[in-house]
Amino acid sequence: MVNGMRVIAGAWKGMPLHAPRGTAARPTTDRVKESMFNLLGPHWSGRTAVDLFAGSGALGLEALSRGAESAIFVDPNPLSVQAILANIRRCKAEAQTQVWRMDWQTAWARVCAEAVDVGWVFVDPPYAKQLWLPVLETVAKGTVPVLHGVVCEHPRTVSLPERVGPLERGKHRSYGDIAVSIYYDERENAGDER
Repeated sequence: MVNGMRVIAGAWKGMPLHAPRGTAARPTTDRVKESMFNLLGPHWSGRTAVDLFAGSGALGLEALSRGAESAIFVDPNPLSVQAILANIRRCKAEAQTQVWRMDWQTAWARVCAEAVDVGWVFVDPPYAKQLWLPVLETVAKGTVPVLHGVVCEHPRTVSLPERVGPLERGKHRSYGDIAVSIYYDERENAGDER
């Protein structure tokens, strides 16, 4: 475990989590994670959470703990996949989860091909790669709408657009150097979820 990383709320509240060894991931701090999920609100029944840059799997597991039906964890790094699998076992969540060792583009194409019933997409890529806009554009052009929100964690200094196709930024908050932007998908009439 690193820096006391844990599940913040829900069925597994307080559950300690492993972080990948080395520099494979930059875990979301508990403060930012708690604020992010408070912004998302109480809509945690059903649907699948897709953690596109899963790292430790902490965001997807938080969604499951709060009531998401299932989660897909995406990461091409074998050390991250090891940590994700360890954390899934720790939470006894094997039946609710899939771990895809692949890049995010391949994963989103698979989400669309399988017509996954997506509730949330978590976008927390390595900051140096500047992938937020490419991911938003790909999700916007995909065939699968997102019911509850596309959640981007990014440096406060990175300015993301108000709209990307059918995705409209509905919430934006800063927490020190980190910002969270949540986009709602008009294809799901998700304005009611804000």
